[in-house]
Amino acid sequence: MYIKIIHRVLVFISLFWVLGCRSDYNPNLLKPKAKNNFGEILFALDKKYWKDDLGQQIKNSFENLIKTTPLPYEKEYITDFVVPNKILKNIKNNNCFIFVEIESYNPKKTTPIIKTDLWANGQLIIELKFNSKNSAINYFKTNSNEVKSILKDFNLKKITSNFPKTNNLNLVLKDFVDLNFKAPKGFKLNKKSQNFWWWSKLEIQKDQNGSHEIQKGIILYETSYLNKNQFDGDFIISLNDSIGEKFLLGKDSSSFIQTVKNGFSSVIDTSFYINNKYVRLLNGCWTMTNDKMGGPFISYSWLSGNNSKVITVQGYIYAPNFKKSKFLREIEAIIVSGIR
Repeated sequence: MYIKIIHRVLVFISLFWVLGCRSDYNPNLLKPKAKNNFGEILFALDKKYWKDDLGQQIKNSFENLIKTTPLPYEKEYITDFVVPNKILKNIKNNNCFIFVEIESYNPKKTTPIIKTDLWANGQLIIELKFNSKNSAINYFKTNSNEVKSILKDFNLKKITSNFPKTNNLNLVLKDFVDLNFKAPKGFKLNKKSQNFWWWSKLEIQKDQNGSHEIQKGIILYETSYLNKNQFDGDFIISLNDSIGEKFLLGKDSSSFIQTVKNGFSSVIDTSFYINNKYVRLLNGCWTMTNDKMGGPFISYSWLSGNNSKVITVQGYIYAPNFKKSKFLREIEAIIVSGIR
């Protein structure tokens, strides 16, 4: 209901403009660009709900600490709320809004309603309708991953939407594997061997203490597919570590990248489908043995087009002075763009 009221106001404003415009008028030209605050969600609902146990459950579901990043842990999302009828006044260009409507006449089953570019170009709106506060609490307690999946898919596609069609990953791979990634400029090939490639990109980022260098890395390797055990999480970790010891060296041969395996950092192992392909995803932390470097990594494994090879692409971040999740999200977007 909230969205309908606000949308009617926008329609009226658009019609006012159209009356004096050409027949090829495009209403999207009047819209601002949505922010790229991918790690933030604005929930639009009545203040009384945000201040009570429903609001607390939303925070519990979306502000989980990510224990696959180095200490201090970061929140999965930063959440806040806005009263629905005040959106037009200040924050209409936010990246993502989730409308929570509670009315007794709403259906028992809640199905997310997805809209894009409603008030800004490159914006996601998710509308959730509940027939009671308790049903809303139960949904966010048990089904929040449904909303997270929608938001993640939208964000990753938005991140790569402005990347150039030509990039160094594809230029290097074109004669070897049938893969095509969307990636920004600046990735340089560090090392190539049989069925192995390693790129990295150095950037300068600023904070209150000055300028600092960060590194984003992408590692790709192929192995012959023999059996389903190659998609076991422990098997992939072991293979990643052997690749690290052989190719991902530091100052000398005694220094190389390995997976962190201790109580401070977890390795999360999940599986799902992307474009009808079975995918194994690992999230965790890496460290450089006999050195002080380290950071988060993300690893995707899937079968090649003819099912003869297992493709593993691992991305990592080294950014000791900054929060890691925003950089890791870009790396993940690059990797996912190549899964076809």
